[in-house]
Amino acid sequence: MYSKVCVLLLVIVLSQAKPQGNLPDNRLVTFMLQTTGLSHSNPQRSLSCFDYYLPLLKELADQFKVDYNNCLESAKLARQNVDGSTENNRTQLNDAAMEACAVLSTCSQKSDSIEFFQCYTDAGSDGSKSLYAISANATELLDQVHEKYRIIDISEKSCTSKTERAHTEKTADTYEEFNKCLAGVSPVPVPIPTTTPESTGSAPEDL
Repeated sequence: MYSKVCVLLLVIVLSQAKPQGNLPDNRLVTFMLQTTGLSHSNPQRSLSCFDYYLPLLKELADQFKVDYNNCLESAKLARQNVDGSTENNRTQLNDAAMEACAVLSTCSQKSDSIEFFQCYTDAGSDGSKSLYAISANATELLDQVHEKYRIIDISEKSCTSKTERAHTEKTADTYEEFNKCLAGVSPVPVPIPTTTPESTGSAPEDL
């Protein structure tokens, strides 16, 4: 009888690892050790409790993964949107840089020494102004992107924190009911059909 419980235990423990690759949640193992006496006092009832609550805990773990990954993917998409919004700015900066370089390249074609040096003198002065403008514009745009990324990071952290908190609270409530079932304080719930997890967590808004 307990071989079935062990198999289900292994499934739950492995399934409760966070999406970031953290170590599996050990609460189920601890719970099993703490309730060993209750399990042996009424094996048939204990098995019925496990049959109901282990799949429920796995469902909660699966839902957590869906919601947590949704936070990460939404933040990733928001950053991609920010990058896409700078495409025109990057093209303009590249064009300005190419133009400055093109002016300098024409000087090497001058055969007359006076024209040669005069070309570099003029081009160097104009190029300095162009490069300064390019640098100033790039700095301003960089600050804007950093700020947008910062807001996305905050939203992502808020999303993952809310998801973790909701998962922790729901799991704690489930363990409490699980313990009551094993102790005979509450009746064994009737199993419900499993459903495919759908994201319920908040996701960062695209900027």
